[in-house]
Parts: sequence; C-alpha cells; structure tokens
Amino acid sequence: MRTRRQLLAETKAAHNHPAYAKMAFVMGCGVQGEGRGSRVLDDEEGTPYLALFDQYGNQSFGYSHPRIVAAVREQLDTGVLNSTKIMFEEVQIRLSARLAEATGQRLPYSYLANGGGETIDNALKLARAATGRPGVISARGCFHGKTFATLSASDRPEHRELLGPFMEHFRQVDFGDLDELAAALDDTVAAVLLEPVQAEAGVIVPPPGYLQEVRRLCTEAGALLVLDEMQTAFGRCGTFFAYEQFGVTPDLVCVGKAFGGGVLPLSAVLGTKEVWEVLRVLPSTFGSSLGGNPLSCRVGLESIAIASDEAFLTGVKERARTIDERLSAAAHRHRAIVTEHRGIGMMHGLEFTDGATAGFVLGRLLEEGVTSTYSLYHANVLRVQPPMVISEADLDQGLSVLEGILAEADGTKTAAARASADGTRSAPASAEGPPTAELSPVTRTVRLPYPPAAVMGLLRTRPHLLDPFAADNGVPAAAGREPEFAGRLGGDAVVWADRTELLDDGVRSSAEADWLWHTLERRATVTAAPGGGSQLDVRVTWDTDSGSYEDMLGGRIGFLAGTGLDALITALTAELATRPDTQELATQEPITQEPITQQPDAQEPNTPQPDTQERKSGDT
Repeated sequence: MRTRRQLLAETKAAHNHPAYAKMAFVMGCGVQGEGRGSRVLDDEEGTPYLALFDQYGNQSFGYSHPRIVAAVREQLDTGVLNSTKIMFEEVQIRLSARLAEATGQRLPYSYLANGGGETIDNALKLARAATGRPGVISARGCFHGKTFATLSASDRPEHRELLGPFMEHFRQVDFGDLDELAAALDDTVAAVLLEPVQAEAGVIVPPPGYLQEVRRLCTEAGALLVLDEMQTAFGRCGTFFAYEQFGVTPDLVCVGKAFGGGVLPLSAVLGTKEVWEVLRVLPSTFGSSLGGNPLSCRVGLESIAIASDEAFLTGVKERARTIDERLSAAAHRHRAIVTEHRGIGMMHGLEFTDGATAGFVLGRLLEEGVTSTYSLYHANVLRVQPPMVISEADLDQGLSVLEGILAEADGTKTAAARASADGTRSAPASAEGPPTAELSPVTRTVRLPYPPAAVMGLLRTRPHLLDPFAADNGVPAAAGREPEFAGRLGGDAVVWADRTELLDDGVRSSAEADWLWHTLERRATVTAAPGGGSQLDVRVTWDTDSGSYEDMLGGRIGFLAGTGLDALITALTAELATRPDTQELATQEPITQEPITQQPDAQEPNTPQPDTQERKSGDT
C-alpha cells in the first residue's frame, strides 16, 4: 500500500517536477506541516524538524513569525486587498518611502514586483535605458533567477544546451578577478551585475576590497553597479544590506525572498534618482499585474521593521560568530572530507570532497531531524544558513547534530583509506581517496563454511533474503513479477513493480522503470569456493536518472544499500550457523569468514571503481 508521502511524490513527479520529487523522497523529506520559528512539523508523523537552512532566504524570519502573521491579519481585516493600479495605494507608497529610508536615501526610488527574476529584469532594463548601452557583465557561478535575461546572465552550459541561444550582449568574468573585469569593461557595458556573496556557487565571499574596486571601475567606465541581494539583504550578513559590509553603494540593488516574510511574493529594485529618469521619459517601462499589492506591501513593511531592529541585528551577529567558530573548527577536524569552510554573517557553506559525501550528510541530517540543502550550482557544498530568528539552544542542537554526522563520515573515510593503504582494499580511483559514501555498484563478497546448495536453498525459498530494499526479507516469495513489491528506502515504506528471477547460481531482482528508479538491480550469486565452502557475492546497482545530482542521491542510496547488506549478511551467517540442517554440511576445517580479494569488476568510463574486498566501494 502506498503511503501518503509516496502518493504525493508520485503526483508531484507526474504533474510538476519529476527530479525534485525523486530527490525529496530519496533524501527522506517528510510532508510539510505547521511551522513555527526554526522548526517545521512533518504533517504525516508529527515529527518536528529543525531548520539549518532558510529555504534560500525565503524563511529568514522563520516559519510563521508572529509579527508577519499579525500583519497579514491586520491587512485582511481592512478589506484593502486589491490593486486598482490607478488610485493612490497608501500601503505601497509607504513601503517605497520605507525602502528609501533603509538606504539612507542613497537609493530613494523603488519599483515593486513579485519574484526575484522579474526584479532583476527590471534592473537590467533600467541600466540599459540609463546608459544607452546594451552590455551586461556578470560573474561565473552566479545565480540571478530563471527568466531568459537572468539565465543569460548566469550562462550555465547545461541551460544553454537545453534552452539556447541565450540573449545577446551578456558576458562573464571570474568573481573576484579585477583584472578580467577591467579588461571587459568597455563603452558597450551598461551594468555589472553581481551578488555580494555568491550563494549558489557554494557561498563564495568576495576578496577584501573587491567590491570597492568594482565600484570604482564601474564609475570610471560609465557602467552601473547592480547588486543582487535576494539572499543577503534583511540582515543576513549582519547589516540590513550586505553592501554595507563592503563599504560600497550600488546604483541599483535588488531585494526579495525575505522581503515577503516567507509567506507572500514580494521583490523590489531600488535605485538612484539619475537611473530613475527613464520613468519620467517612458512611464510604461515597468508593469506587474499583482506586484506591490496591498497585502504583500503590508508584510514588506513588517519585514523591514524586523530587520531594522538593532536588537535583531545584534542577535544575528552573535549567532554568526557561533556558526563561524564551530564550522571553522569542524572543517579543521575533518579535513579528510571537508575541503573548505566559507561564510559571512549567518550564511555559510561546507565544501565536501565529493557529491556522495554531501548526499550522505544531507540524508543523515534528515534522519536526525535537521534540514539543510546543497548549493544549486555546487552540489558538493552543504548550506548552513538557518533562519535568523533561531534560538541559541536550537542553533547549538543543529550544529551538534551536524558535527556528529561529520565525525561519522570522517571516521568512515579514514577507515576506508587505511584499508586501502594496508593492501586489503584496492587503490581508489580518485586522488582524494575512497569516497565516504558508496556509489553504484555496492558490492559485498564473503566466504562461508557451507556448500553452495545450503546457501542456495535459503535464497530459493526467500529470494529477498539479501535485498537491502525489501520491506520483509524473510517472507517466502516466488519468481516472477510483483506489481506491488513492498520495498523500503531507509525508514520509508515504498511500493514499486519488481521482478524476481531464480538463477542457477543465485537470485536477481529488478525494479521496473518508474518515477523513482530508472534502474535498480539486486543480485546474489553463490559459487563453490576453493578448498570448500562457498563464496557469496552480492551486488546492488542503480541509476536514478538524476543528471548532475546522481552522485548526491547515490550517496544516500549507497549508504542505505551498504548498511542494509551488512546487516543482512550478518543475519544470514548467524542463521546458517544455527540451522541443524546446515551444521553437518559445514566443512570439516572451519573457514573464517574473512573477505576475500578479487579483481574489480570491469567498469564503464566515468563509473566509480569498486574496491576488491568485502566493500568494493567506500565504506559507510
């Protein structure tokens, strides 16, 4: 029987976003329920999850902030909910004035919209109109939205291949490289578009003095400096705007996400009087059907009030120190798996050696009731960006859980490297050593002091005995197709169509391609071992068809497959040792159940190379 969670995942896959449905299910994400502060309930189980990530800035003030909820109710009670677009809308006008105050009147004009991409588009229109130039320079690794203009600015190869050609007159330079920027700034450039901190590139903080020099270069070249503060504004870096941290004032700044209090869409571009001149010349330049509606604007006013409070900003700075100190220490302790810790304010990232390790850590965090995520364009980077209202106790709990999981992952990788060094494991394929988490194929080989017939007898009556994804390994089953196979993925029951084959030397189970699996095969083979007894080889292979996220999901699936196989093999050897009908079949001279060494299986190009002992890929 399908659980509510699986039904929702299948529906999302069928009608909305197949890849994200699969990712959320594999990682163990629950059904979202009520949220308060830094915690949100799993609506199916009632389990509270602690947020170490604020949903890309959207939940900067936490879930259901009481002041945001009160503002919504207050505006609803007034009955002023709709925009006429021709009458004076008081709450919208008040919000524009309040935004100007937040900049110290340096950027006194603003235009309100809904999403971030819409507002970045507006900023680029203003820049072209104000300068009479077409060109836009952005930084490699940037994220500015999903409209054609913002995708053109990001210029991701995978997006260009699928959606190209992109818009003309966009070019990129390396973030932090002033020489490359200076060479690119010519008399065709209207704007330099940057994030003060590159969030989705892996939380990249600019080098000291970089933004100040960018400001100078733009001024000298007659180009506008446009800062995208969708994730950094409203106090995230310790000041209302992140640009205040770096001693610059842009010509245009774009805000959103936290602006809507986590409940309503709201964004804005703020600019100087000189840039805004285009709206006098051509008033119809902008338009947004529901942008700046009264309900969103009332929430926007409250968001500004919260983020402008000195006590709030002091709390952000205090928690920022805690995060920085503990993550820096953790990165130093676990250099085998963490290549770098980066961050500013309450916006941090841990870069792992590989995507499988990131997937392992993310999955284990969810198992322990803590949520986080990866950087969109750098999946090896774990984001630590909790709601800014998180309490010290909750922050301590979340970081303690993360520290424990990092120690677990580090211990696993250290053990795998030691096994490789002492010759019990084949040399790893990568320079960084064996991965923390196992990737497809996950294999186990063990020698048993019983003839193949004894082991085969168990597998033929219970073909799922060594299947790490079967809900019940002990149930008798026949060969053939099971349209409603009872599977398990970690702690989650899941149903899919599966086929079991009884082979001369073992059993094989294969999932039919569906919303979850592209391929999944579990194969147990039993052969006679030299000198007596039998050799048991178990191999689990899968492909989720997840593109660039395959390794991250593989880290989670490999962990479940590997730990499951270890437990099942232990249970099998215990059962064989206690069954009366196998005792007399055991070889006269006991065979220790040491893993045997054999050559790695042939691999396709770019496939992780398994090791050659009991675990033929990285231990978990």
